[in-house]
Formats: sequence, structure tokens, C-alpha cells
Amino acid sequence: MRTARAAIVLALRALLAVGLLGLGPARANDRPGGQPRGPFARSLPLVFDSERITLEILGDSLEVRGRYLLRCQGRGDASIPLVYPFPQDSLLGGWRFVSLEVRPGLAGAAKPARWDSLPGRAAVRWWLPPCASDTLIAEAVYRQALHGGYARYIVTSTRAWERPLRHAAFEIRLPAGVEPVEFSFPFAASEGETGFYRYEATDFLPDRDVTLRWRSAPPAVPSPSVMAR
Repeated sequence: MRTARAAIVLALRALLAVGLLGLGPARANDRPGGQPRGPFARSLPLVFDSERITLEILGDSLEVRGRYLLRCQGRGDASIPLVYPFPQDSLLGGWRFVSLEVRPGLAGAAKPARWDSLPGRAAVRWWLPPCASDTLIAEAVYRQALHGGYARYIVTSTRAWERPLRHAAFEIRLPAGVEPVEFSFPFAASEGETGFYRYEATDFLPDRDVTLRWRSAPPAVPSPSVMAR
């Protein structure tokens, strides 16, 4: 009986680790800023080090391409589960996870990695390969439907790791014919490319998600000299 109880306790602890310690929030803490606390993040064989994210508006959907660098804290032989969340927002539509590839370090070859949908949750669960090098680099792509000139990408889930990201870089690409209205972070326009905006930070521990609003750009008015011709 004691052995059976011990097995149940270990199984429950494993489920808690999977549910609480992904790149996203716990199910019971889906509200903004409601990230889990406690010893779970420190028990993982990984540390979330940095990310580079591209957000691109493609018609009526947002495409997100993320590159996540995770530092290994030891070697192992078991796959590592992490939860990857999607925004639950009345201004957004459904999401579709497209792909996940993982490479061992910068020089390693990227290989497809397993991922599962989580019933009842706006999230998928990644299964990263065991640490066999100093770092793992995960590259993920997903799309989410848009209902208007608004998009959102979750970054507050970073707080679940109980430490800031060493570096975070974000790129936003807007289609021709629209102009930005508001960014939740101080994105700067690129001087060499129309509709391209960037924001970078070090020691990144955000208290809000990346959001953007845009509208149709007013038509260009010809200058008097052009009209006179």
C-alpha cells in the first residue's frame, strides 16, 4: 500500500511539473500576471535563456515564428515536456500550431520534435529531446485568426521560470496599406523597410504581453507640384 501511494505522489508531481512549468501559464493561473511560483522551475533540466520572435500579419491571421534558446543544466535520457500557450482573447480567433523543430546547440541539425494538443486548454505540450549539449534551440511556428486590427503574443508566461530572459528580440511586420496605432512595448520603425518594427531588451521579465493595434492607412495626397502637372 505504501509503495502504491508513493507511486501516486510521484505521478501527481510529474503532472504538476508538466502543467506549471512550460513556456506558458498554469491552468489555474491563466489571468495576466498569475504565473506559478515555487520550486518547480528550479527542478527542470533547462533554463529559458532568450527568445527571438517574428510577428507577421498575413491577411486575416497572425503568423508567429519563435526561436527559443534553452540552456541545459545537466544531461539526461528522458524527453522534457513544456507547455506552450496561445492567447485567449475575445478579439482573437482560433489558433493552429504548425511546426516544432529542435536543434542541439547552434551547430546542430534541426529535427522535428513531438508536440500534443492539450484538451480544454489554449496550449500545446512540447516534448523536447534530452539534453545532450549545452543548449537546445526550439523553433516553433503557429497561426492565430484575427477579427480586426489587433494581435497579441504571450510573454508574461516568462515569469513562470522565476528569472528574467537574458535577451529578447521582437519583430513585427505589417502589410502594405496599414499603419500602427499602438504597441505595448516601444517598438521602433525600421529605416530601410516599410511596415517593419523592432524591439529588443535584456533582463526581460515582462509585466504585460506584446500587443499591437493597427488601422488602414489614409490614401496618400499628391503634392501641389505633382497635381499641377
